[in-house]
Order: sequence, then C-alpha cells, then structure tokens
Amino acid sequence: MACGARPAGTDSGRCFGCSEAAPGWAAALRPANGLAAAVHVLLGLNAVLAAVVVADDVWADVLLGGLRDGTGDVGPEDFDAVRSMARGVNGIFLPLALATAVVFIVWFHRIRENADLLLPKGHRHGRGWTIGAWFTPVALWFPWQLMVDCWRASAPLDAEGRRSTPSEKILALWWSTWIGSIVLGRIAAATMHHVDPTVLDSLETLRTPLRVETAASALRVVAAVAAITVVTRLTAMQRTRRTEVNPLAARAAQEVRVQALVSPPAAATTPAPTPATTPASAGAPHDGAPQAQAPA
Repeated sequence: MACGARPAGTDSGRCFGCSEAAPGWAAALRPANGLAAAVHVLLGLNAVLAAVVVADDVWADVLLGGLRDGTGDVGPEDFDAVRSMARGVNGIFLPLALATAVVFIVWFHRIRENADLLLPKGHRHGRGWTIGAWFTPVALWFPWQLMVDCWRASAPLDAEGRRSTPSEKILALWWSTWIGSIVLGRIAAATMHHVDPTVLDSLETLRTPLRVETAASALRVVAAVAAITVVTRLTAMQRTRRTEVNPLAARAAQEVRVQALVSPPAAATTPAPTPATTPASAGAPHDGAPQAQAPA
C-alpha cells in the first residue's frame, strides 16, 4: 500500500494510480485552492457584466422597434440611458477581461503542473502551451486539448487505484459557448460598422447586429458559469487525490521498498545434518522413557 489509501496492485509495490504518477508526487503537488477562488470571483463578475449587456441590448432593440414603427412615445432621448450603460460596461470590460485572463492562466498553469505529477505521460502538449496556446490563433484547439488532458490525469481513482473516466460534457459546454461568443461578437462588430444609426431606414439593419451581440453576450454568461464549474471540479479532483494519501502508511511503504532495494539478498541456508543413527543408539532408550527389563 504505497499511498496508504489503496492496496498495492503492481510489481513496484504501489497501487495503479501511484505507479502512473511521478515519484514523490504527493509531496510536490500543490492544490490550486486560492487561485481557484480568485478565478471564481472574476468569472462571476464577467457573468454579471455579460448579463447587463444582454439586458441593455434587449432594451435598445425594443426602443429601436418602437422608433421604427412610430408606436409609443419613443424619441432619441430615450437612448441616453442605453448609451450611458454601454459606456459604463465598456469601461469595465477591458480591465476585467485582462485580470480574468491573467489569473485564469496562472491557475491553469498550476493545474497542469499537478497533472504532470499525476500522469506524466498523459499529455499531448508541453507545459508552456498553457500560456502560449491562448495567444496562438492557428492553435485555437490547443487550450481545449490541454484542459481535457488535465481533466483525465486528475480523474478520481477507484478502490484499486485505477483512474475513472469522468464526464467531459461540462468541458464541451464551456469551450463551445466561449468560442461561440467570440465568433458572434466579431460578426456583430463587423456588421455594426456598416450601419448609420442616424438614418431612419438603417434602424432595422441596426437591430440585426444588436441581436447578434445579445446572443454573444448570452453565450458569455453560459461560458462563464461553465468555466466556474470546470475550475471547481478540476481543482477539487486534484485536492482529493492529494488528501487521500496517508502520510504514515506512505512513508512506511517507501521505507520497505528502499530497504528491499539496498539490502543484499539473504544467503541460502542448508539445514544442519541430522546425526546418523547407530545400532547402539537405536536401541538406547530415551531419557525419561521406561526401560524394559532383560530376561533372566
């Protein structure tokens, strides 16, 4: 029982999980609890900000519809609150996005370091890609592969130490909604440049990119919530792998393995020869045994 939690199942005297891990992984693994908490806060703020954008865009779409149809008492001054909200969101968005990106990448790098300890041979890309992949457009799928590899390496172990296969649906949800929000956001921005909001005939055309932007912001909300779930579960899986180790049993098992490696093999011993039985001794009585009387 190398880790003190599961029986040894390999020739090395370790359970299956420990045999796949790097030597001394339990002492080197550093749970990312603090970084995960910071990522949770920043992603939550991103979700709130994206929800505000959704509400602002929906309200702007309603106003544009009323202005185009001439129904209700809608005038240009009604858009002042919408523009004010948009300016406030734009002032917060960039600093928040940068802070979220930096802290998320730092957390991701820590997670990858731990995953390397848990399964050194289970990764398709080097550790440096946890940083560089986000700035390499031609390798847009690398972050997804890196996250999946970390997810599988950190998977819980069964009673014999074999890694389980947790569902990756939450990873697919996070990645697809995040990529979708980026694509829709760029489409909305590109379409908006060709619209003149001062021309009444362009109002309907303006509503199209506005609705696309609303969809992009809604996807950002879902992506942020899914990312929080990914961060929570991945951090918890690695923390559980570390807390399952019994330090005393692990140290005792390590000492036994070291002793077995450094101790010379015991010399084969031959049993001591049994004294030969002589006729005289064969007939000699044993101590304490009754002796037969010789006949007269």
